[in-house]
Amino acid sequence: MVSIPGISGAELVELVTTVFVLSTMFSMGVQVSISQLVNAVRQGSLLTKSIAVNLVAIPLLAALLVRLISVEPGYAAGFLLLAVSPGAPFGPKLAEISDSDVAFASGLMAILCALSVVTIPVSLVLLLPGSVVVDPLAIGQMVLGIQIVPLVAGLGLSVSCSSLAARLQPPIQRLSDYTFIGLIVLLVVVYSADMASLVGTGTLGLSAIAVAVSLPLGYGLGGPARATREVLATTTAARNAAIALFIATTSFSDPEVLTTVLAFSFIGVVASGVLATLWRDHSVP
Repeated sequence: MVSIPGISGAELVELVTTVFVLSTMFSMGVQVSISQLVNAVRQGSLLTKSIAVNLVAIPLLAALLVRLISVEPGYAAGFLLLAVSPGAPFGPKLAEISDSDVAFASGLMAILCALSVVTIPVSLVLLLPGSVVVDPLAIGQMVLGIQIVPLVAGLGLSVSCSSLAARLQPPIQRLSDYTFIGLIVLLVVVYSADMASLVGTGTLGLSAIAVAVSLPLGYGLGGPARATREVLATTTAARNAAIALFIATTSFSDPEVLTTVLAFSFIGVVASGVLATLWRDHSVP
């Protein structure tokens, strides 16, 4: 396992993950506008369906899958952790790639992130295997501190001092991008053996099934407009890897949880990205 003097590989992963999540959420907050939030709220029926599919349908689907296809508790915990983590940071970028409704994607992402303070810990308590124990209050406080505080701080800065926010956003976004790349490399180096062990466990198959169901489910509930259908499809399938990775590194000692989150996230983001590209080229109706 990779390490540097005075810090283990696992501790290094936790440190880089923390920087990644904080910078990602702050950058997202700076880019989200009040008008985007208002626009998302005004689309009451669409917002209700978006919340239902992300906070209820996908977690229940994941819980059903781990009961139908038996996997080890650590793999099940990682799979369920990402499934109950809504508000993909990649949502607005995927909407931009597919040339769909970026404003709705940004507003929906912020709303889902805010709701996740309550829904993530509650969902984990209700859906995790009985052998996996978590502290819901601690996880709720964690989500609040690492995700909501920087998101609100970025939004507040954007509203109160837009010029400063505009200057800060590019370097913070670069920090997010670089730490994300560094985190992926670090996870591969530190947990390469654990990742290889995923093959044959059924975890990759579960992830592929969840993504394959999430995309058409989100698209079907995305309203009459193609632009919002595309947004809900990719947002629902991609999930929020940032907060799931942070919770996995800080609240679970089993490396199977972290590697499953990473694998599931990779499948969801790649599938959503490919589909978004096809939609941009109008190759898929």
